[in-house]
Amino acid sequence: MLTQANVASSLVHPLAGQPINSRFRLVSLVRLPGKSGCGIYNEAMLCHGEESSKVSWNSTQVDFRLKRACYVVIRGEKRKALDDSNCLPITRLDILDKPVPSINPFAMVPASWVCDRDLVQRATTLWDQMSRPFQHLVSAVLWDAGRFYRFVTGPASPADYSCSNFRHAVDTAERVANLAQGLPDVSQSVVIAAALLHDAGKADDFRLSPEGGGYVLSDRGLWVGHRHTILEWLAVARIRVIVPDAQYLALLHALVAAQDECGHRAMKSTEAIMLSVADRMAQGVRMLA
Repeated sequence: MLTQANVASSLVHPLAGQPINSRFRLVSLVRLPGKSGCGIYNEAMLCHGEESSKVSWNSTQVDFRLKRACYVVIRGEKRKALDDSNCLPITRLDILDKPVPSINPFAMVPASWVCDRDLVQRATTLWDQMSRPFQHLVSAVLWDAGRFYRFVTGPASPADYSCSNFRHAVDTAERVANLAQGLPDVSQSVVIAAALLHDAGKADDFRLSPEGGGYVLSDRGLWVGHRHTILEWLAVARIRVIVPDAQYLALLHALVAAQDECGHRAMKSTEAIMLSVADRMAQGVRMLA
């Protein structure tokens, strides 16, 4: 039988077992007037791996930097007793506003966003297969809270909701990683990063229709498109990440050449050819599904 004590235990243990400086993803946040109308009472759901827990704290003002999907860290000491809302009281949450190389973004995807946990684990494994500079670069591109949420929950196209953009990225990355196995002149990091990011810009291509009934093209999707969007994101991300020039250019070439088969830069690298093949294979399987 699920008793109040059991509920309390399930809420405390996931966080109680984590170091005080552990990083979490902020899944949801509710702000209410404090007791007697003083200050703000904050209540948040946090995700760490497959665990999720509720925390609460009081503040004198609203921290508008805290938004759904951002990374946070608990500051101050945690108390063991739950409050009246079955939340673990803490001192405060601080946002992590700079990409952290050691954080695997796919390891902190809440089940409320993606119910297919096998898909999440596959993405986590792919990120682990990249070198540290490329792990840092991919994390930096996807660090923005809203962008990452739209990437893992949005569709591959507004006309096809059966396959998410996230699933297509993982399918493509697994296929290109298999193609690259055993080939010493091919960079696994380049092909995996390129596959994970090749359609990531679609996170800003679509938006929910204000009239309801699904997704429609956004202004960016109409005027710019995801192929240019990802190049913008990479350029900004690299300001914070150290990636050797040759590897960074190889990644850019794989993304550009695989999408521009008629241009003079078309398919000059093996990584670009592999990405194009893997992308078509993944699309073909999706159309047959």
